[in-house]
Amino acid sequence: MESTLLHSFLKASKLRRWLADPSCPDFIKEIKALYDKIYTPAISPEDDESIPSRPRTIPEDLRLLAAKSSRTVFMRARIKVRDIVYSSSQTHLGNSLIQFYPEGDKTRSLVPGSIKYIYSADGRHYSLAVQRQLPIETLEVDPFNQYPYFPAQTYSTQLSTALEHVCTDWIFGHYARWDFSSDRAVVLSLSRVSFILSLILGSDYVIH
Repeated sequence: MESTLLHSFLKASKLRRWLADPSCPDFIKEIKALYDKIYTPAISPEDDESIPSRPRTIPEDLRLLAAKSSRTVFMRARIKVRDIVYSSSQTHLGNSLIQFYPEGDKTRSLVPGSIKYIYSADGRHYSLAVQRQLPIETLEVDPFNQYPYFPAQTYSTQLSTALEHVCTDWIFGHYARWDFSSDRAVVLSLSRVSFILSLILGSDYVIH
């Protein structure tokens, strides 16, 4: 069952990539246009990056990160970075889960966290306010360390209450999270899973 779902997902990804390719025949693109009108939800002004968002009152927990000289801030529900959509946790929890390089330092270990706000002081350059996934301080040995080809780690189910400023170019990619107990969760890097699958299944199944 898992294999069938995985192959269906990868084939659908390849189809979407082909439909977006300039070499795709025009008559196929016409069918795609009809399909999009039926099944693609309308884009709200908050999701359309070409439409300027309106300033809002800065939430209390965002004041330490936002401009102190202003009482308002521009906010979005989603943002696209390198053709990948990321969302605030209130908009879509799964799309809010990201791994990023702390302070943009790529020599440091990746950190998982959830995007709470996507904000900007000027309405043009957006940053992320992220809550880190808390580690388990009492965990001596992570049980997933024995599986080198399954890039999962054990974390707490809780997020930090403090918000952390993250630039969009510090993002590595999405991660999946599953709470397997009341206080422990599995964090799985989806970007690394994609790379490993391409090695196992071959280049025909690479997700771009």
